[in-house]
Amino acid sequence: MIIKELTLHNFGVYASTNTFDFTGEKPIVLIGGLNGRGKTTFLEAVLIALYGSNSFAFKESRYNSYGQYLRSFVNKNDGTLMTFVELEIELNNSSHDKYIIKRSWDAKNKVRSIESISVKKNGRDDEFLTKNWSMLIENILPSALSNFFFFDGEKIAELAVDNTGSKLKESIRAMLGISIIDSLKSDIKRNAGRAKKKKTRSQEEIELEKLKSDKKDAEETVNAKDAEIKYKQDRLAELEKTIEEKKAEYAAHGGDIVEQREALEKEKAILSTYMDNNQEEMMQIASGSLPLILLRDLLERIETKGTNERDAKVKKQAREFIEDLYSKYEEKNDDAGNIDDFIKYMKEASDPGDKAPIYNLSDTALYQVVTLNETELKSKVTETISIISKQKSLDSRYDEIENYLSIDVNVDELKNIDKTIQKMEKAIVRLETELEMLESERSNANGQLMRLTSEYNKKVADLLERMETDDDNQRVVKYSEMAINVLDEFSKRVQRSKTGKLADTITECYKELANKKNLIDRIKMDPDTLDLTYINKAGDEVKKTALSAGEKQLMVISILWALAKCSKKKLPVIIDTPLSRLDSNHRKALIQIYFPQASDQTIILSTDSEIDRHYYELMKDNVGDEYTLEYNDDTRSTSIRKGYFIGAL
Repeated sequence: MIIKELTLHNFGVYASTNTFDFTGEKPIVLIGGLNGRGKTTFLEAVLIALYGSNSFAFKESRYNSYGQYLRSFVNKNDGTLMTFVELEIELNNSSHDKYIIKRSWDAKNKVRSIESISVKKNGRDDEFLTKNWSMLIENILPSALSNFFFFDGEKIAELAVDNTGSKLKESIRAMLGISIIDSLKSDIKRNAGRAKKKKTRSQEEIELEKLKSDKKDAEETVNAKDAEIKYKQDRLAELEKTIEEKKAEYAAHGGDIVEQREALEKEKAILSTYMDNNQEEMMQIASGSLPLILLRDLLERIETKGTNERDAKVKKQAREFIEDLYSKYEEKNDDAGNIDDFIKYMKEASDPGDKAPIYNLSDTALYQVVTLNETELKSKVTETISIISKQKSLDSRYDEIENYLSIDVNVDELKNIDKTIQKMEKAIVRLETELEMLESERSNANGQLMRLTSEYNKKVADLLERMETDDDNQRVVKYSEMAINVLDEFSKRVQRSKTGKLADTITECYKELANKKNLIDRIKMDPDTLDLTYINKAGDEVKKTALSAGEKQLMVISILWALAKCSKKKLPVIIDTPLSRLDSNHRKALIQIYFPQASDQTIILSTDSEIDRHYYELMKDNVGDEYTLEYNDDTRSTSIRKGYFIGAL
């Protein structure tokens, strides 16, 4: 995949419309800007265009909902409150398909923003892709792997000093597919935890709870209700965020395709009818005069020859008529000799010679030949070309629908996701209802006795119900623990089968980048813990503390490089502030080795202090496109211009 163009309209610090057009044939794209000028915003725009609410930037943000996250990017300078991002990408497949993804939204609603998405394929609007884009992009570049290709140098620096290595392990587990197993284990543990909480309390606890409830006064009741209202409000916000993620997952797995299938089948049947009608029209034309186009040259010769024969025949008839008149004239006049010369000339001019007529066409037959050549055949050819063009268009759309209908959708998996969404929606409705009831109960705190009695009866009823379900809860806990043990063993075996190859690739990448060639000879990865061990040529372990801060960061970049290689996906790499904390030697290694080889397209977002004149000269032979982000203090907005800081001088 290659990024061809990115357009930002009133997005973040970018006011009005700004378009990055990447046409260079060299692998590196260099975008320069001082801090706060929009480099990170560029990266987030790409993630929003590709993934929407599945973007890891949104998931790591402080916003509870995707709508609030979008709203935060609306630039209000021109007063329209309208924003969009448009991304054009080209796939590295045999047909080099091009896709344009456009997401637009506004901030006119004071609560949240709702986006609109449209997708074009090879210049044509594609309704199917518009509805199922999240499913296609998950096949091209799964969102779980996107941080291997799009990353922030500052965050890489944080990973480099992370002693636990937990974030890197999460990335490695995502590439190995273990994160899916972890999610399943978390769900099982959560269910088991709920079952444990539902176990019946002892008789002593029930009696103690009764005594406490008897002693409560109206103020304690109000405080309890306040706490419960706060809890349910937090839970409601959590559910709203989670349901958005589940809906995004539903769409990513082709959730809407089942509903679209019937409409596509109908369109396919209609197209088939049109194609049959087209064939019929073609047969009718072929059964008429169209085949005579094969004899076009012969027909034209017949027309020419027939016309000549007709002219000769007319001339002969005219001469004979004149001769006849002249003969009659001679009988009456003695001085007709002067006309003899004219008659002689006329005979010579109109004499066809000894050539006998070949076709001897009648005027009607000649007219038919001329009409056939000049009008009918041309008309039939034009009509045939039109029908063939229409047939190609019908065939193309028919094949396109066939491709859509051939997509394999896991209906069972979609049903499970849909059931989860429905349960969550019911839970939201239930929570909203409970909140209304709690607020009403709080306002009626003066009915102390009735409230205490109601609370007591409710607790007793809840406990009786829990007592009846204790056995079921115990079974849930037991089998959940068994399932977790099985998943633990499975994830370990998956890790053991893949970590060796990954460790070798990390070693190769690090050796290409590292300055101290002899410090680390190879890198080992524990198949169970995913911990990395650095080994020198003597076979001894090199402690992590022996590495400088820059070398640690270089190691993290080597790991990400290796993860990208092992994923076997040819995708662009976007690096924000790439040279943070690196010394001059390591910066040189990244510039001369990593940047040109990281991908077919490497987009670098840099400050002028990171890639200065010296480093620019080192890398410019590999730079295809350059842009500089310019900030206007008056409008507090960024615009773009061609050329990097140094390259533009």
